Amino acid sequence: MPTVLASTARDDARLRFRIFSVLVIGVVVFLGARLVQMQIVNQEQYATEADGNAIETKIVRPARGYIFDRNGILLVDNETTVSVTVTPRYFDEATLPLVAELASRDLEDVQERYDEITTRSQYQEDVLLENVPFWTFARLQENQYRLRGINFREDQQRRYHGPARLTHALGFVNEINADELDRMREQGYRLGDRIGKNGIEAAYEPVLRGRVGREFVLKNVHGMEVESFEGGAEDVDPQSGVALTLAVDAKVQALAESLFVNKRGGAVMLDVETGGIISMVSAPDFDLSIYEDGFTQAEVDYLYRNPEQPSFNRATQTSQMPPGSTWKPFMAMVALEEGMIAPDTELYCAGGYVLGRLYRCHGGSHGRIAVEDAIRVSCNTFFFRLMNDTFTNEQHPNGIRMDLDLWGQWANRFGFGQYAPLDMPLSDQSTGLIPDSSYYDRIYPAGWGPGYTVNLGIGQGNMGANPLQLARYTAAIANGGTMVTPSLVMAQTDPATGVTTEPARRRAQQMDFEPRNLAVVQAGMLGAVDGAGTARRARIEAAEDFPKIAMAGKTGTAQNPRGKDHSIFIAYAPADNPQVAVGVMVENIGYGGTTAAPIASLMIEQYLRGRIVSPQRNALIEFVRGQRSTGRI
Repeated sequence: MPTVLASTARDDARLRFRIFSVLVIGVVVFLGARLVQMQIVNQEQYATEADGNAIETKIVRPARGYIFDRNGILLVDNETTVSVTVTPRYFDEATLPLVAELASRDLEDVQERYDEITTRSQYQEDVLLENVPFWTFARLQENQYRLRGINFREDQQRRYHGPARLTHALGFVNEINADELDRMREQGYRLGDRIGKNGIEAAYEPVLRGRVGREFVLKNVHGMEVESFEGGAEDVDPQSGVALTLAVDAKVQALAESLFVNKRGGAVMLDVETGGIISMVSAPDFDLSIYEDGFTQAEVDYLYRNPEQPSFNRATQTSQMPPGSTWKPFMAMVALEEGMIAPDTELYCAGGYVLGRLYRCHGGSHGRIAVEDAIRVSCNTFFFRLMNDTFTNEQHPNGIRMDLDLWGQWANRFGFGQYAPLDMPLSDQSTGLIPDSSYYDRIYPAGWGPGYTVNLGIGQGNMGANPLQLARYTAAIANGGTMVTPSLVMAQTDPATGVTTEPARRRAQQMDFEPRNLAVVQAGMLGAVDGAGTARRARIEAAEDFPKIAMAGKTGTAQNPRGKDHSIFIAYAPADNPQVAVGVMVENIGYGGTTAAPIASLMIEQYLRGRIVSPQRNALIEFVRGQRSTGRI
């Protein structure tokens, strides 16, 4: 029989159970009631609020890779800017005038930009105003509660440093367009991204861009950022782009750019062993910083409605300008290598060449003349004959003639009539013009003959080249027959690891010249500068503690029936140990020895000596700067 104590314990346990059960039932009833209220009674209110609070992924754009010259001079870096963004699905277009007013922008321009954004997407955040000053940012942020869908982000834009502009070599960065986005979306590009449009900014876009980061943020019903998701634990940091070191010497480039002021033309200087581009000039050019804040009307007119075409790269895209007498070393090299002539073969010059009419010689009658002197004094008759005569000798007892096919094959081997393997987009180049028989059939359907092609022997007529091609061909003569691969970028450095590598390049092509043939062409080019030749003005004499720089070169004057002739010059130096080769073309300015030759020699002196030394040479700088291109091609 249970004791009184045990009975009392059972009664207390039942009481506690009843109390606990009542509490549990009460809590369940309360939670159930709240659930009914939230799911049924206030369903619309909470659904709206839930829809308005979302996790959004923000792209964090990395710092674009810096660019340096060969001596470590900083050419391009970045500066942080603030952009105003808009997400159309949140934004009330009726508040657009308020945005324009607070930003002190023209409403028409802001409306046009907003329309572009909405045409592309209603749901993606995009840049409405770029690079706004701090006071604009402050005013808009202060009124952000009135501007649903408006947010801000930090961006980076390119900043350019002197002394050289390098407009066409560097290229520019601008917002990705619709066609580019379609092609590059799978590579992670989005609306509002900025990409390289031409030059090395485009060619090296994948490495300069870096790796984008991501931030996850909570946004409220107004499209405003509330806070980081999970305190930023899921965020991914961006990785800066690779830094590029160019083969360019900024001081040589700056000097060359100053020599091309008020001129149209281009110049390229190459390292004859590596193909590194020490200088690439195209004139006229423009300041790349105009892409920072959007164009003014004056800038639009200058870039796109200017007959001088400052956006055209005359260093690599010129296609219809004949090389003139700078072609004569090429003709000599081909004739020697094909066995048409020997180094001591003499041809007679009576002051011209008769082929239906008289083709006059440069400098009058030269009498019997061999190839070295023909290059030195630029004897047209000698090279007319190489182009058109049939030569019979022990090597060719049945005769050999430089027909159009043979001429074209050698031109292609020297890099003419085709794209160079350059680390710039193909759209930044042209092939030039090396005609073949089908070309003449098309241009002259009534028929053509030797009278149409004889001028090709002196670099005139239906042919065209550009400074890059001329510099590359000159380098091959200087280095013994290697067609170097031209390149702007010498090295690239990963900022995260500090590891520096060389970009992959196409293998250089080798032409096996007979040494004695090469020597006679080189001697002729040396005589053109150091002998009583056509490029005497380009000599670089000893000065102060610097010895003389022996330079081998060849002047050219391309005839222009519609205006002043074009000045052209090729050179390499030092002649006894070649380091650099240069090709210069200046439009509508006169003889090759007057303008192009001094430009090339000043570039060479600046590179090899580090400065222009003598008063006479500094006076030459001022003389060249005072010359102007007149007329048109």
